Amino acid sequence: MSKPNGEDHEQSNAAIPTGGGKLELPLIQLPGSHPCHGCGDCCRYIAIEIDNPTSYADHDHLYWYLSHRDVSVYVDWEGDWFIEFKTVCENLTEQMTCGVYEDRPQLCSDFSWEECEKNSGESAWKYHFDTPEQYNEWHREKRPRSFERYLKQHEKVKQRRLRVRGGETRRSAIANEGKGDQPSQSSSPA
Repeated sequence: MSKPNGEDHEQSNAAIPTGGGKLELPLIQLPGSHPCHGCGDCCRYIAIEIDNPTSYADHDHLYWYLSHRDVSVYVDWEGDWFIEFKTVCENLTEQMTCGVYEDRPQLCSDFSWEECEKNSGESAWKYHFDTPEQYNEWHREKRPRSFERYLKQHEKVKQRRLRVRGGETRRSAIANEGKGDQPSQSSSPA
C-alpha cells in the first residue's frame, strides 16, 4: 500500500514509461520519477484551432479574444492558429492525476507526455499573444501590408460608428425637443 506522500509506491505492475510504456491502473499518484509527477499543466487549459487571420473580421475577432482575461492566441510550429482558454479540468486531482483516467476523453488519451513542451524541451508555439497589443505588434512586424489594410478598414469602421452615433444623438435631440428635461420613455414592455 502506498503512503499519501507517494513514498513506498507499489510498482508491482506500474512500469514507469520510458518510450511507449504504460502505467497500470488504478493510479492514485504518479511515481516520483515520472516526468509528469506533480505537474498537471496539460489539464489547466484548452486550445481550439482557429483560422489563420486574413480578413478584417478575423483580426477584429483576435482583438476581442485577447481583450479577455485568461485567453490567449498562439501559432504552433506548423503555422496553425489556436485560441487558448486557461481553465482547470474538473477531473484534475490534488495529486495532479486524472480522476477519470479510464473514462477520460479521447483527446486526453491522444496527448503524449513525450510531446509535452515541458518534457521535450521545445516550446509548443512559435508565436504567442496574451494581449491585443502583442498581437498588433506582431501583425505590424510580420504582415505589414495586411496590418495597413486592417488599419484602413478599422478607421472606416470607426468613422461609420461615429456617424451612426452622431445621427442617433441628433435624432434623440429632435425627439426630445419640447419635452423639457423629462427622461425619455422606454419603448420596451415592463
